Amino acid sequence: MSRALLDFAVDNLGRRVGRRSMIRRTTMAATALVAAPSTFLLKPSTAYAAVCQCSGRGCPCGSLCCDGYTEFCCTLNGANGCPPGTISAGWWKADGSGFCGGAPRYYVDCNAQCGSCGCSGGICSGACSGTGCGCAKGDCNNRKSGCVKFRYGQCNQHVPCVGPIVCRLVTCTPPWLTDQSCTADSRTDNRTASHTRPCLEAPFGSLDLLEDLGGSLRVVGWAIDQNQRDRIEARIFIDDQPAVVTAADQSRVDVAFAYPGYGGDHGFDVAVPCAPGRHTVCAWAFDPGSQTSTFLAFRTVDIAGPAGAIDSVSATPGTIRVAGWAANRSAPERSPTIRVVVVDGDPVADSVAELPRPDVALADPAISANCGFDLSIPAAAGPHTVCVAIVYPSGSLGLIGCQQVVVP
Repeated sequence: MSRALLDFAVDNLGRRVGRRSMIRRTTMAATALVAAPSTFLLKPSTAYAAVCQCSGRGCPCGSLCCDGYTEFCCTLNGANGCPPGTISAGWWKADGSGFCGGAPRYYVDCNAQCGSCGCSGGICSGACSGTGCGCAKGDCNNRKSGCVKFRYGQCNQHVPCVGPIVCRLVTCTPPWLTDQSCTADSRTDNRTASHTRPCLEAPFGSLDLLEDLGGSLRVVGWAIDQNQRDRIEARIFIDDQPAVVTAADQSRVDVAFAYPGYGGDHGFDVAVPCAPGRHTVCAWAFDPGSQTSTFLAFRTVDIAGPAGAIDSVSATPGTIRVAGWAANRSAPERSPTIRVVVVDGDPVADSVAELPRPDVALADPAISANCGFDLSIPAAAGPHTVCVAIVYPSGSLGLIGCQQVVVP
């Protein structure tokens, strides 16, 4: 083969290789000429396809594993973030992807770390970093992991050596706004604009705590929008019925530590009115932007409800006297606030159930001995319905009971 033909082939056909630098393109084209000259020169194919090895896997050259790009991190570990043992080493953007409402979509390479090993040209080998090369999870339908030795270099520039790219994350937020190690020095590769995975669209999070507040249920957790574009919602269902929708935007230091690329403003902590008894609670993370949701967890919880009794209701001209005891089963050691309501009249009175009731404590040692009340309230002459309820910390009421009385 003449030198002129070789130069022509490398210069023109090498441009078809869809990678990121001219050096890599010409190298791949030259490799194709050596390994498969007739295939490369005679068929309308790319240089990469001519030497398609798919990382040693027996995959068809049309498989994702063979397209030269690296798999998304969420395919590997379920989270759109750099996995342990890797660092963000650079980023590029794609315009017109359609995933970010017309704004650029950003891709961040998560490269393996080299540890104490040295490197040549800023990239250490996969053997040095302990990174294997192959189709992600051994599946031809996944792109490569640990194969591409490349670095754009805008992130973690203080780290001189990195290993192969393990995976990449994607975001609609400029990387330098969420990762302080990244600069705003821009690179563009619109050929990745259509790259996506179902796991990139789904939010993720956790249901951390259910707490009986007495009369209401405290629900605590967090949720993250993987594209970092829209506000994320937590949707709580109780016994298969919608209970509350709340924004997951409260500060969570632990979430920021676990997912530094997203920050910590992804928590939710909400009180939901809940009747006494056993209930099934389900939590979902919902992304209004992509209209996708992720089921976080379901749990069973027992809401204790109030304890107490109206022992007596008596009346004298202009006055109703109510006596009894009351306790919050969710916090039986504390004296609760009670509310006495004359249902068919104006008077409403609050008091604390803190009088000695050793008989109650004897019957139920879990309840404070100081849980009694004895309250007189003004009332007009005539028949009345008198109700007593506990005022829970959430502001809701737990009814103890009602009785009829006639004021002379």
